[in-house]
Amino acid sequence: MDIQNKITAALDDGSGDYIVQKIPFPNVFEGSAIINIKSSGICGSDLHMTNERTEPQIVPSGHEIAGVIEELPNKYAGPLIIGDRVAIDNIGAGKACNDCYFCKYGQFRHCVSPAEETGGGFSEYITRRPNGLFKLSDEMDWNDGALVEPMAVSVHGFRFAQFLPGESVAIVGSSTIGLSSISVAKYFGAKTIIASAKYPHQAEAAKNMGADIVVGAEPGELEEKCFEITQGIGVDVVVETIGGTSAGPLVQAAKCVKNTGKVIVLGGFRNPVEIDFLQPMIKEISFIPATCYANINGKHDFEIAIDILSSGKHPYKKIISHEYSLDKIQEGFNIAYDKTSGSIKVHIIQ
Repeated sequence: MDIQNKITAALDDGSGDYIVQKIPFPNVFEGSAIINIKSSGICGSDLHMTNERTEPQIVPSGHEIAGVIEELPNKYAGPLIIGDRVAIDNIGAGKACNDCYFCKYGQFRHCVSPAEETGGGFSEYITRRPNGLFKLSDEMDWNDGALVEPMAVSVHGFRFAQFLPGESVAIVGSSTIGLSSISVAKYFGAKTIIASAKYPHQAEAAKNMGADIVVGAEPGELEEKCFEITQGIGVDVVVETIGGTSAGPLVQAAKCVKNTGKVIVLGGFRNPVEIDFLQPMIKEISFIPATCYANINGKHDFEIAIDILSSGKHPYKKIISHEYSLDKIQEGFNIAYDKTSGSIKVHIIQ
């Protein structure tokens, strides 16, 4: 492959507009593979970061990625081969040194010597280490592959919190991560799953994912239902998936969970938030922030996400509401912002 050639990518110009342009081929750093990108999802964090960005991007973003391996490192002797279709952990294992304390512990996201950032999924190519490439099953297409990452976020949260089969679960929010949390809770054997949803299309998706009960997003609705079905005790585990700029979702989660229960925090809080810890302290709640993914007990969260998506029992693929080509990425972002459009998940396909 002639890596001297320029490739097509979409970069935010600093004002929130994505400009499709030619950029240099991403740096092929030591030990990295070259992957031709086929599908990338627009994440809620992509929307938030676009709103916050004030300078033009130098490298493209996008971290929900599937593609085909076109080159592997010369000294690579692992199970992957050129032509394999893969999902990409481009935040953790794909850049990790594999030698530091955290890498040896399987927590690649916390690597102390990660490789340089060479660009993400809103482009034609990406370079990452093979350790972050996970082969898709024959049952999966490119869009399934790009959904591995958001599924793995929830897989990681449940595993990190040591979720047990038979526990009751409440999900705060039914966007992409909320819906993957429903699927994961179902896969891991939750007794009852309650979810809140702001929009009708999200409520319908939550039911399709396997939620036993879906309520609205008005204050008090989720709390009331959690106590109703548990005879006033509260659910065992609450998954907060909204994040944002206020402590509201955390406060609601703390109200829904039982005394001594767990709150898994998957939502991204972009700004400092204030929360009164007196009631959580009295209830002895465990707040468990979980970021991205890891290798736990010898298996990476991406591998379990692939198992879930391959099983055919969890229709997560149905959340993809819109698809756009790379040259139409701005339209994709516009739709992703506008939830009244019926959008849940927008994918950029190539």
